[in-house]
Amino acid sequence: MAFELEALVGHLYIAGGRTIKTHPPGALCEVAPKKAARGREQDTFFALVLPSGTNAPITFYEQMAVMAAERYFTTTGSITSALREVFNTLNNNLFEHNASGRKHYEANFACAVLRGDELYLARSGAAIAILRHDGETQSLPESLADEEALFQPPLGVRPIPEVQMKRYNAASGTRLLLVDANAAELKVENINTALMAGNIEKALDDYRMLVTNMTQAMLVEFVPMETPASVPVIAGESSKAIVAEMTATRSTQTSEVLSASTGSPRTADKPHRPNIVSRIIGGIARFLGSFFTAIGSLLGRILGRNAESRSVRYSAGFATTILFALPILIVVVVMVSWAAGLGETRFETCVGQALDAAMVARTIDSSNPQGVLAAWQPTFLKVDDCDRLRPGDLLLATIRAEGLDVVDRLRNIERRPLISIAGLPNANLTSLVLQGLDMYALDTNNSLVYRWQLAPDGVTLATNPQPLISIRKEASVDGLVMGDILDITYDSTLDVIVALGANGVLFQCPPRFINECDAQQLLASDTWVTPVAIQVWRGNLYLLDTGGNQLWRYQPSGGSFGGIPSEYFTGTLRPDLRPGVDFAISTAGNTAGAVYILYNNGLLTKHFSGEPDPFAFAGFPEGQALTATTTNALYLNDSPIDTAFYVISAASRVIYETSVAGSFIAGYKVDNEEALALMSDIVTDPNLQIMYVASGSNVYAIQQERE
Repeated sequence: MAFELEALVGHLYIAGGRTIKTHPPGALCEVAPKKAARGREQDTFFALVLPSGTNAPITFYEQMAVMAAERYFTTTGSITSALREVFNTLNNNLFEHNASGRKHYEANFACAVLRGDELYLARSGAAIAILRHDGETQSLPESLADEEALFQPPLGVRPIPEVQMKRYNAASGTRLLLVDANAAELKVENINTALMAGNIEKALDDYRMLVTNMTQAMLVEFVPMETPASVPVIAGESSKAIVAEMTATRSTQTSEVLSASTGSPRTADKPHRPNIVSRIIGGIARFLGSFFTAIGSLLGRILGRNAESRSVRYSAGFATTILFALPILIVVVVMVSWAAGLGETRFETCVGQALDAAMVARTIDSSNPQGVLAAWQPTFLKVDDCDRLRPGDLLLATIRAEGLDVVDRLRNIERRPLISIAGLPNANLTSLVLQGLDMYALDTNNSLVYRWQLAPDGVTLATNPQPLISIRKEASVDGLVMGDILDITYDSTLDVIVALGANGVLFQCPPRFINECDAQQLLASDTWVTPVAIQVWRGNLYLLDTGGNQLWRYQPSGGSFGGIPSEYFTGTLRPDLRPGVDFAISTAGNTAGAVYILYNNGLLTKHFSGEPDPFAFAGFPEGQALTATTTNALYLNDSPIDTAFYVISAASRVIYETSVAGSFIAGYKVDNEEALALMSDIVTDPNLQIMYVASGSNVYAIQQERE
């Protein structure tokens, strides 16, 4: 018949042949917290996160273990499904982190769950679980000599982790060893002998004698409830309960969100918030209580109590020295502990509040999307507060990633890895031109154009970016000197790169002979007010002048634009172009010649021969219409492979894709959103399904990955 068991847990941490007197950073034993999901109340969770590849900071392994326990106890369903969710969560966060181009991290991971007399083991990567039960020793993987089974890909390497699970029975005396792959180098019979030692302290000591260089291990012995331990142990407490004790209250901010999202008024009084000093004093008091209890026991032995059980006597002088030294020692320990632990307490309190805020957000029904969105906002704010106290914390990154995933799904946002293509010194890139594998970028800081060639994969460089001496400010062609460059574009009729200066000088340069440019002076350039963008369509040059509230059209004659420009918009009902930021001209199908003008408020208008043609964006998720944000640039991809509009919003760090009819297709974001805070232009390669974005001094590639 099943009966309840409790666990005695010991640790072993050896590095460079030296035993470190602390538990491995990724080791954790967690009993069910008060807020555990239904069905998890009686579970105990054991975890061991192990290094793989480049060593990460110690907090990386600590927070991964905490995150694993958090995910397990908040996930409903069967034990196996919850364990799989733990592995998927850890792996997804690591994989997305690594795909972002930041420092690469990996981890091996083994864990176990005890429920009644059932024991579930799971592992991924080069981690091992060894079980001693009913006189037999079993392992996961089954054979430690099978390197293919042992050395699975660690977490963070593949999109989907390889996880091995197995269920066993546990009984009084069952021992479980979670350990790194160094155990495979030991003889199985020697491991068996160590696990059969009289108690776990002796078992760990025997196992330590087998290890020559390094290991991280957690040894667990299962015993009936209330069974006296044969070695000194410390009673365990849920780390969730410790965090709750430290915070002592829910975040007022998250309470307000819950009240707002549910539509019910708050009636509870504001809870008392114990300050940091109170928590420190309480911790010191508990420490002193435990310390004096231990000292009392020691003095009892020194002064003769239980003397019959000791073969060693201590002198009265030795005891007197201890008595006089104790006050000084206590003061030193307390002061050092207080000074070292103050910042840590503040950070842990902040993390507890972030966890509470996330817990509140998780309780909001998904049928109330506005409530869900509102509930996650204070969570993000609290995570940002904590991140300022300790940047780069993995648990905070996980909370943020979870919230972003929820918010993205509600907003139909797809997150994509950000690939850096080029970083140009002291540049402000405002315009991109992609012609085949050749890319051109206008740097308005230095008023010059860069050129480079992409490799066939579209995300690596075949040649490095080089400034074009023929397309820059003060470059001279046929006696005409280029002024500050306003914009660049491509003329498919003449197969030339076109650059226009603020002084009206126009350069036309063939890509294959980029230094052999033709130049001409456009007439009436002194009448331009605020020229912002140019386009070429069927040999005609169009210039959007928002300050002049006009789209100027230069028509070629005899191979040059020799005449004065004509007005595209005529009559009395002209559009107000002053908020305009960009425009595009269609070259395909029955929309050929249509002019689309984008405004900074997200509005897009369509015109034929200067006359308005009905157009409106449609199908955007609730609350996500383009008119709700500030827009910066427009790109019309009228290739028959993938006809679409692309609109960028630096304010919201989003790239919007719609059909040419205006129907919403997708919204794209990247993990490192701040990299796109200065987005200014976008072009796409429909064959490779890649978007190229200029932001500040950088050009990035974002793969669309649509089926």
